[in-house]
Amino acid sequence: MIFINRSATNIKRAKVEHSKIVLPYLNRHRHKATAISDFIVYNRGTLINGSPQEIYDLNLRFYDALPKFTSAGFLDYLRICSLKPKNRSLAERKKYSRYKRLNKKIEEIVNYENWFISSSKKYDYSLASNLDRTTCTYCNRIYTNTMISRRGRKLMRPQFDHWFPKSIFPLLALSFFNLIPSCSICNSTAKSDTIFSLNRHLHPYIIEDSLDNFSFTYKYFRSTNSYTVEIKSSVGNKKTFNTYNDLNLKEVYNAHSSELSDLIEIKKAYSVNYIKNMMLAYPDAGLSYEETYRIVFGVEYETSNFHKRPFSKFKKDILEELKIIT
Repeated sequence: MIFINRSATNIKRAKVEHSKIVLPYLNRHRHKATAISDFIVYNRGTLINGSPQEIYDLNLRFYDALPKFTSAGFLDYLRICSLKPKNRSLAERKKYSRYKRLNKKIEEIVNYENWFISSSKKYDYSLASNLDRTTCTYCNRIYTNTMISRRGRKLMRPQFDHWFPKSIFPLLALSFFNLIPSCSICNSTAKSDTIFSLNRHLHPYIIEDSLDNFSFTYKYFRSTNSYTVEIKSSVGNKKTFNTYNDLNLKEVYNAHSSELSDLIEIKKAYSVNYIKNMMLAYPDAGLSYEETYRIVFGVEYETSNFHKRPFSKFKKDILEELKIIT
């Protein structure tokens, strides 16, 4: 996972622009006079701009505000969602259906798909462009550039994964910190509707859960002369382990074992001063260490720039382990 610095100028601007678009839209529901719409309108500021913890807490208060529903009931619904349908009791199936029907009503009011994603005003493209994340936040191995043709036709953008799944947390479908720019594989397959929680998983916008909490490494198997990618977390850091396990990142990265093999071949063929030797070989180019590193390995050196090129975190961790860089 490549964390997003919410203090960065472009991220703060993206949040402001997102708020300008969504808040007036939600305010249109003020005349509907239902428990759901009243709660959304009254709490729309926190709903759109609240921190990950604030929107989670707001979601719980929402169920307490509805007749015949409770936050305790919603938490039990979360538990039921994690069960396979065949393993649910009759009472659990009834509760699941009851909350599912309610969630359908919420989806119609929040209207993420039909109003936000399908809008002719390209609200989704505006958010993606303002965030300016060119690789997947979760895997950092696929480009997620945003492009619109000169005539305004949508060409490509990252998908938005809902860290709190919108099928289960429909109230949070338009919350800024719940819209994580990601690739289609992480959004629809690797993570999908897996229920993440703030006390068990890393959140991309919570910078305290930093990149230093994990690193890529590898194992060599002499019997097959092959390598596998491994992920290690700092001692006792269960949140890191849970996150990368539930994102299936180890399996995802082992589909790219050739990237690892290439780095190991560089180690075998060249000295530990590889980059410095490249700089000395072309003194007239006037390249810095970071520029040479980017040209040689095709990735970013600075942690703050990892999101700009695929495999930046992975390659730096492996290169440091191989002592090709320091």
